[in-house]
Amino acid sequence: MKRTILLLAVALPAFCQAGGYLEVREAWNSASEEHQFKVGAGYNFDNGAGVLFQTVYNTAELDQFKHSFDEFEGWYPLWEITDKLTLSPGGILNSTSAGSTTSPYVQLGYGVNPDLAVAFKYRYNHMNYQTRDINSEMNYNDNHQLVMVVNYKINDSLTYEFEPDLYLNSGDYNRKNGKDHSWELNHKFSWKITHHWRPFVQLSWLDRDINNHAEQYRIRLGMRYYF
Repeated sequence: MKRTILLLAVALPAFCQAGGYLEVREAWNSASEEHQFKVGAGYNFDNGAGVLFQTVYNTAELDQFKHSFDEFEGWYPLWEITDKLTLSPGGILNSTSAGSTTSPYVQLGYGVNPDLAVAFKYRYNHMNYQTRDINSEMNYNDNHQLVMVVNYKINDSLTYEFEPDLYLNSGDYNRKNGKDHSWELNHKFSWKITHHWRPFVQLSWLDRDINNHAEQYRIRLGMRYYF
């Protein structure tokens, strides 16, 4: 039961285990042709609660190292509805040079069996500063985020995760695709090399970028180390 709660409470990360960890990740976006580098540290508690801090840098075409944002996240399995169904609230605070974003969320997770778990999450991303909308008025560029996560343990060494995200703007703003909504589809594979090392690769489609006149594809390569 403890393993099921742990899977459901922390957005179903591959091979999640209690304790602290460090993570480094490199990402590349095909539309902008820019790279992004992330360093993170987190801790998973025995009951499935957790905290995560990460700092991200824009490395452009690998010719700069510019700080983009810092982010802190925390979550807690508040209600174990059944031995397989868990309700977990959480929140994210994101800080950039322009201002900050507050993102409370609630997640409902279901452990289908020891190798398969699914979760549904609603997250509201609130900008704590105003920008000009499509009507040239100052407003908050907030959005609703609907997430589904499917995590499947293929074998003792390999896990696959599928995560589609739908973003819906709550105000008069356009997303990068020129619409008031956009999709993000993520496919992630994680490997268990040892008890400590977890490399992963994530392949994503981030909808269209009309400014760059191209579809956005993203590749993430990373490594997580558990203490």
